Amino acid sequence: KVIGLKLAKTIPVMFVVSLATFFLLDAIPGDPAVTVAGANADPAMLAEIRAELGLDRPLVERYFDWLGGAVQGDFGRQLLDPRLPVSTVVRAALPVTLQLSVMAMIIAPLLAIPAAMVSASRPGEGPDRVASTTAFAVIAIPSFLLALLVIHMFVFNHGLTQWALIALLAVGVVYLADRLRRAARRYPPGARGPFVARRGVALAVGAAVVVGLIWVLPDFPRQGWVRLTSDDGLAENLRSAFLPALTLAAMEAAVWMRILRGDLITTLQEDFILAARAKGMPRWRILTFDALRPSSFSLITVLGVSLGRLIGGTVIVEQIFNLPGMGTLMVRSIRAKDVPVVQSAVLLIAVIYVLVNAAVDVAYAYLDPRIRRGRV
Repeated sequence: KVIGLKLAKTIPVMFVVSLATFFLLDAIPGDPAVTVAGANADPAMLAEIRAELGLDRPLVERYFDWLGGAVQGDFGRQLLDPRLPVSTVVRAALPVTLQLSVMAMIIAPLLAIPAAMVSASRPGEGPDRVASTTAFAVIAIPSFLLALLVIHMFVFNHGLTQWALIALLAVGVVYLADRLRRAARRYPPGARGPFVARRGVALAVGAAVVVGLIWVLPDFPRQGWVRLTSDDGLAENLRSAFLPALTLAAMEAAVWMRILRGDLITTLQEDFILAARAKGMPRWRILTFDALRPSSFSLITVLGVSLGRLIGGTVIVEQIFNLPGMGTLMVRSIRAKDVPVVQSAVLLIAVIYVLVNAAVDVAYAYLDPRIRRGRV
């Protein structure tokens, strides 16, 4: 019941979004008829174009016609090329931005959650200081500069980057080996051997897997996009999308890591965590199965906001990597004053943002049964 009510609340929100989208963009100075015919067109031709586009009708009537078409997937036609429907242009650009956003939302937790767990498990120690400093540095870097750094590292210095990552991994392995040696001192002499053997094998296997992944990193293109529907297939599509998605993910992962780290540190002081420690539960199990879930509410909220921001905020990244996504489409349409395209793009992004935040509310209900039962 609560979930159904939350989903129902999105309908009036999306209606208000459509109102704001149409009326605010309609108030932008400029005559769409001039965009179609040119600045030197005679008044009679401009009047004919306005009548053909329906611009001579009342504003409210035009809004409901536009809204009725938008609900059915018909956003009208472009002004620059009236032969081409807006929906065709949007359908070509939206999958690019959606794929980048989804890939970034997959990569970012893979970076943020382990870093936050390591930092929260031993706050103030070496790994925590390194992760926090790195996160602050990434947050401080502008998105365009971060994109250029990613290109410099993975395109123009691909081999050097591989060796640098392996060197960083070696430093981490040495640190973990030293931690393992210290932890073994707490065990009786007869139990130290099996303990070190188990942890040592796990560390060696993990390091070997990571080295293998680093070594097989492919050469990434500087710019351009390979569609899933092309003859090159999924592998080339992911190769062209990885660097833009990594750029977007790095910016989000830094923020998520800081948020989750703070929540984990607070949760680790709770009584049920202290009870788990008293029972002798391993640290990794406490972090993964006991502390992560109750610490994820703030992260879930940020995930919803981030996905909406990624879909609407990939303009700079798409421009730098020369990608045919929604950001590039909107920049091109704004420059050309192609209002129907801009209205449709803004409306779609806003609707996706509203739906994602509704999904976040549903996720709250899953994580906390009290919300699902309407008690909070």
